[in-house]
Amino acid sequence: MDVYQTEEEQVESIKKWWAENSRSIIFGVGLGLISLFGWQSWQEKTHTHALEASDVYQQLAQSMKDSKFDASILLAEEIGKTYGDTPYAALAGMQKAKAQIATGDRKGAVESLEKVAATDGNNSIQHIARVRAFRIRIGDGDMNGVIADIDSVIAEENGVNPGEFIGQYEALKGDAYRLLGDVEKARYGYIAALRNATLDRRLIQLKLDDLGPPPVNFADESAEPVAEIEK
Repeated sequence: MDVYQTEEEQVESIKKWWAENSRSIIFGVGLGLISLFGWQSWQEKTHTHALEASDVYQQLAQSMKDSKFDASILLAEEIGKTYGDTPYAALAGMQKAKAQIATGDRKGAVESLEKVAATDGNNSIQHIARVRAFRIRIGDGDMNGVIADIDSVIAEENGVNPGEFIGQYEALKGDAYRLLGDVEKARYGYIAALRNATLDRRLIQLKLDDLGPPPVNFADESAEPVAEIEK
């Protein structure tokens, strides 16, 4: 740092420095203020956007409660189009599928659920939507297709990890095989489901019991015998 002989020299030096740097300083401060106000404006806009989505979703929920399914579908589509960047889009997609089932559009319901499963960022909602779509497809007779898709999920293909939902997927495989008349594979599905289930254990056990006792030559492919499964 320079050592000045007089106070006047210090003042002159400051004036010179300010003349050389004032523009860049003012620009930086201005840019900072613009960024600050821009961020605040963006936050306010985002908050308002989310509140609007919430209001429309409440209308959708009430419409479903009143069994106004055609109106519900329109509201769900509005949310998907206008508020697709909010969590309400996935919830609206699930409600839309329910409304489509109620109006007899089962294919449309599957498409709505598959869209949620493919696009939503919430892993649990993705699995719930996928499981519901599989159930509809099984009800429509697409057992082999569902089995193949479930095997793909369990194998963690296409970046999908079944996680804690693996028990539900295995139970659906059991349902599909039972409807196909393949009792042995249905039994394997239900046993695997019981070992991984977090929900509906009693229902899965009832389905397994309904298959009747296993044949003498039946061998569980996994290490734990059937008798040791906690009921």
